[in-house]
Amino acid sequence: MTTPPYRIRPAEPGDVAFLADVSLTATRAQGRLPADFDEADWRGGFEEWSLESIDDPTTDLSVIELDGRRVGRLRISRTPESVELNGIQLHPDAQNRGIGTAIITELQSEAAARGVPLELHVERDNLDARRLYNRLGFTKTGEDGAEDVMQWDRGGLRLRDGGVGHWPDGGSGPTMRG
Repeated sequence: MTTPPYRIRPAEPGDVAFLADVSLTATRAQGRLPADFDEADWRGGFEEWSLESIDDPTTDLSVIELDGRRVGRLRISRTPESVELNGIQLHPDAQNRGIGTAIITELQSEAAARGVPLELHVERDNLDARRLYNRLGFTKTGEDGAEDVMQWDRGGLRLRDGGVGHWPDGGSGPTMRG
């Protein structure tokens, strides 16, 4: 499968409603919203938090675009000790096209080049994300409330054409440049 061309750009204040929409739409499509979910309350808090994240120098909050339209949300933190994938959501219409895999393998390449692990938290009931992370070589390293802490390190890497690529199934894949 060929991954469609996508673009990642920094989020701006005008994106916060979209960021809430895509997170909510992706979660709703997975059937993971609780019966007593208060959308208005959640949306207000999420939009406020997104605005704070835009100004936070310790995190990168981004919009994922496909064919010039916004289709996803990405939040990453980088420290000297790790790269942390704080969140990635794609609109259901943009899922299963290789975009999430491509973004995560780029982050794996970055982490490998820096010699640090790539870390994330994933809700235990988010089966789609868990399958993706397992396929990409993440392992559970702990628990935090309703989430599992997962980590990937360069143990599953091999070099190809001078780039770093991660192919846990032993197959060929795109070369990722760091």
